[in-house]
Amino acid sequence: MRMRPICSSFILTIMAVSTATAISSFSAQAQYALCLPARGCIPTSQESYNACHQLARARGWRESDNGSVGRGLDRFIFLCLAGRIPR
Repeated sequence: MRMRPICSSFILTIMAVSTATAISSFSAQAQYALCLPARGCIPTSQESYNACHQLARARGWRESDNGSVGRGLDRFIFLCLAGRIPR
C-alpha cells in the first residue's frame, strides 16, 4: 500500500520537530571546559561552574584574587570542579 503524499510529509514534519527538540534540549545542557596553564582542562557545565564560583565567594575569594601575582580564584574553582575541595 502506498502512502499518500500528505501523510508522508506529515511524518517527515513530526520527525523534524522531534529532532529539533532533542537537539535543543541537549544543547541546553552544554558542556564547557575550564583550563588553567600547567594544570590542563576540566570539563564542566555552567551549573557546576556557578556552584563552585559561589562556594569560592562564600569562602572569601574575590575577582581581584586573579591579579597579576596569581590566579587564586580560578585555581580554587578548578580544584572544586575536580572534586578536590569539599563543598
